[in-house]
Amino acid sequence: MSTDTEAFRQRLRRAFPPSPFYGLISRHDECDEGIALRQELHGKAWDEIPTAFLDFNSGSLPLLEPRALVAFIPAWLLRSVETVSGQWDSVLAEFTMYFLSPGSEDEGWDEKSIADLVVLFDPAQRSIIGDFLRLIAGNDALKYWHPYAEHGLKWWDSREGSRGP
Repeated sequence: MSTDTEAFRQRLRRAFPPSPFYGLISRHDECDEGIALRQELHGKAWDEIPTAFLDFNSGSLPLLEPRALVAFIPAWLLRSVETVSGQWDSVLAEFTMYFLSPGSEDEGWDEKSIADLVVLFDPAQRSIIGDFLRLIAGNDALKYWHPYAEHGLKWWDSREGSRGP
């Protein structure tokens, strides 16, 4: 693990102290992903989730209930940072970025939903999510994703005190 990844992990631990989660994880009974989330995540802290589970459930963030999302998003963020390479090849990182920066209303995204999402997180948590998006925006090999990351920063970058465009 690179020192950058280890530093990111430490910042995640400060912003999202790991603790077992026993609340409602997902209401999605009709899909295998919702059922898998409930079975795997119940009673675990974000740093106890197996990487294979994260990789297999890369697109499951939207299925998490709000409190569960706050409890477990650090696992998706850390795994995204661990798996993204100079050539974008991480489905998990791609889905995580899309979830956190869903483009503009011109592209068909509902900006109210991202605004509702952002308020679930405190400033330190928004800052680390901003760090993740800055990592993408600052990587020349990921130029295709720069507009999405930059749009997401308008919502998540607590350094600018921003809460949306």
